[in-house]
Amino acid sequence: MSAAGAAPLHVVALGGNAICPPRGDLSLATERALVHDAVAELAALAQRGARLLVVHGNGPQVGRLLDAPGVGDPESLDVHVAQTQGELGYLLAEALDSRLGGDSCAALVTRVLVDEADPAFAAPSKPVGAVLAEPPAGLPAVRTPDGHGWRRVVASPRPVAVVEQAAIATLLRSHHVVAGGGGGVPLARAGAGRRPRPAVIDKDWVAGLLAGALGAERLVFVTDVSHAFDRFGRDDQAEIHVMGVAEARARLAAGVFAPGSMAPKVESAVEFVEGSRRAAVITTVGSMDAALRGAAGTTICP
Repeated sequence: MSAAGAAPLHVVALGGNAICPPRGDLSLATERALVHDAVAELAALAQRGARLLVVHGNGPQVGRLLDAPGVGDPESLDVHVAQTQGELGYLLAEALDSRLGGDSCAALVTRVLVDEADPAFAAPSKPVGAVLAEPPAGLPAVRTPDGHGWRRVVASPRPVAVVEQAAIATLLRSHHVVAGGGGGVPLARAGAGRRPRPAVIDKDWVAGLLAGALGAERLVFVTDVSHAFDRFGRDDQAEIHVMGVAEARARLAAGVFAPGSMAPKVESAVEFVEGSRRAAVITTVGSMDAALRGAAGTTICP
């Protein structure tokens, strides 16, 4: 039984790119409209009896803050992550409540512990902000998976523990919950306390960590592409409809999936599936219900 009591818990990792694509308009008005559309599927899932834990991404939103004159501070990414948790947590909770009625959803600013010695701090890989025509001068960047642009990247360490995990479990007994937004505010242990680290944790890892710890029935990754792909971005790209754990691990070892993008989804899905013996799915906004029925997206099976 899940932490949500009798209601089966579905952990939904809602991609920042899915609710505010990094190409084109990054305005709050666009974000509000896209959140409203995405929540229609989440509300339908809740109305069928599921309890929801929504873990949203924030790459475009953090990038927007970093680029704001007089506001952006690469050394204060922890604050920017907290800011975007408030922004998107508010929009998601209000949109869910408006569709479900009453005060059924709670949003929680969440802190996540990382290892101070994580090698990710020396090798930035998490894309943030808009797609650029040229790499930003003097800043780490990667090409987009389709090869048609560049995005700035920041450090993305692995999560070790979620500080608010017990509070999330308690809230899930009575509410749908938005938590772990943007992968959580990154903190490293420092003596008897904690200190913030300039990073953006991949929300897919945190979603998988919470799904396993809270006994989720399903782990769902909602992103801006319809499937995981072999040879993504090439003329001969091929949709992957179903992968067993062994197949998924083989593709990961072969570098089929892009770091900081599809790879964390597949890796965290594999860990959840191995630990729970339950399926995980990767899909896009508009196809969540079909993906849960095996009729869309990519399913990772035990």
